[in-house]
Amino acid sequence: MRRFKFYGMHRKALICTVCSAITISTLSGCSFTKTISDENTPLSDNATYESTVAVLEQGYAESFITDLEEGEVLVGSTSDAFECQGKIPDLRPDWDSILAQNSETVAYLVIPEAGITVPVMQKEGDQDYYDTHNAKGNIQEGGALHLDIGNTTDYTDPNTIIYGSNEEGGPLEYLGIYANPEYFEANPFIYLYVPGYVHEFRVFAAMSGYDTDILTNTNCYDFDIFSSYVNNIYSSRSMDAQKTEYLREAVVNGWRMLTISAGSTTDSTNRYFVYSTYSGSQIQ
Repeated sequence: MRRFKFYGMHRKALICTVCSAITISTLSGCSFTKTISDENTPLSDNATYESTVAVLEQGYAESFITDLEEGEVLVGSTSDAFECQGKIPDLRPDWDSILAQNSETVAYLVIPEAGITVPVMQKEGDQDYYDTHNAKGNIQEGGALHLDIGNTTDYTDPNTIIYGSNEEGGPLEYLGIYANPEYFEANPFIYLYVPGYVHEFRVFAAMSGYDTDILTNTNCYDFDIFSSYVNNIYSSRSMDAQKTEYLREAVVNGWRMLTISAGSTTDSTNRYFVYSTYSGSQIQ
């Protein structure tokens, strides 16, 4: 269940999943229902359109629990113990050793067929540090993957951004493989390993672009803005764009994205993006 934030109204709303319909109820008592009616299109492995949509419709509100404003009530939430839709890679990071080496490690990003198994860092207050430093904190060309300093490390934000270099030798050197339509269709799942969990995200679009400072420029905690942001991704005319159109509405309703943003540096406007949406978690 997901809590909506209405700015200036001090109200929240609750999404209830009943079959394929989403009922949105505000505290004022008004409600409306939106039904997903896309075709039942197979995904890959054991995943189906219905099973993925059922997961994406749920979401959860843990990231909002400590952010209630005066007069607000948390209407509902659920756990994120949703069954993953793809095949989880057989990887068990030794978090004690990893964190002892660098306490700023906040996840491991795994994109199985792209050969990407890379630690994700976050330097408090410094967005660009890991453009020039590797995961051990040493100066190195290409740097390390790093989480936007505006994101929380529970990966429940409406839009989580991970940056990395796609230059030769960089941690995202091979991310552009998503421009291949066959690869895009055959490998829709990527994984974030964190202490105790594996989070799965379902790729719905990939393309070249120029967006920087996404969290600063786009307030995805506003549902209308988030919806427009997703629709703008689907409206992109990038020549190398790959999109899974039938998941558009499920992505919007899921309200929990992971964006991988690849460029020579964090500030570079010559970028490649892989957009994905939460599709499950497994306790590890």
